[in-house]
Amino acid sequence: MKMKAVIVMLLLVMVSACSSTQTLSENGKRFDMKKEMGIVIGKSLKRDVFETYGQPSASKILGKYEVMTYSYSKQSFKTSGVGSALLGAVPGVGLVQAGVELQRDRGKDRINMEWQDLSVYVEMATGIVRDFYYHDSDLNGHDESEALYLKATVAFAEKRTDEAVKLLENSISLNSRNHRALNTLAWHCIDLGIDVDRGVKMAQQAVEVFSDSPHNNGTLGMGYFKKGDLQNAEKYLQIAVNLYPVYAPQDYQALQHDKAMLQTVQNQK
Repeated sequence: MKMKAVIVMLLLVMVSACSSTQTLSENGKRFDMKKEMGIVIGKSLKRDVFETYGQPSASKILGKYEVMTYSYSKQSFKTSGVGSALLGAVPGVGLVQAGVELQRDRGKDRINMEWQDLSVYVEMATGIVRDFYYHDSDLNGHDESEALYLKATVAFAEKRTDEAVKLLENSISLNSRNHRALNTLAWHCIDLGIDVDRGVKMAQQAVEVFSDSPHNNGTLGMGYFKKGDLQNAEKYLQIAVNLYPVYAPQDYQALQHDKAMLQTVQNQK
């Protein structure tokens, strides 16, 4: 991090008097998301993905899936002149939270982060695509439902809760099988006790669409707990706890939450 800051500072000092953009870092290769005749869950094959997008940036095995990732990122500094650049000699660092570009402006000078992320879950036994998503820094998804889901995550992060809920509802109305949107709205309804029955119904739909998601199962388990159904609460929380190390090993906080809830349920049975 210190070396990164030093590099950015040197670039700022070297900026010319006229408006310019300096590339700080660039990784991967920019690509076009094919929305027309693109990836179809349950129909597209691994070879179809290769033929469309080529070799992935990365590939890893998670449980019964090969997860193919296509990614691109570019960090740049945009300036309107030397004076403002020197004033910004201690630059802000571009951050990405919930799939959104966060940047610190200094007048017309700023650090800008562009990125793309396409992740495809291919069932190894059949070669069939079972799930995928495309997200980018402009809040574009692979379809309008996913784009609305991305905008909703931003609205939640910025405490614009009512707007976030409406965005998720619109997302689900466009694609009733968008399990990320279903799970997020279900969690909101269940966690805050707004409408637990509705939340459980949406969580059930999310699990039906993608049963290997620990997040979907954990939300459903929480919903059953709120309804007083300890048997089903234990069932789905246990599934979630078992799935986290396989499909979401990085989500340590979510795993610990569901472990604690599972223990609570077992203590109450």
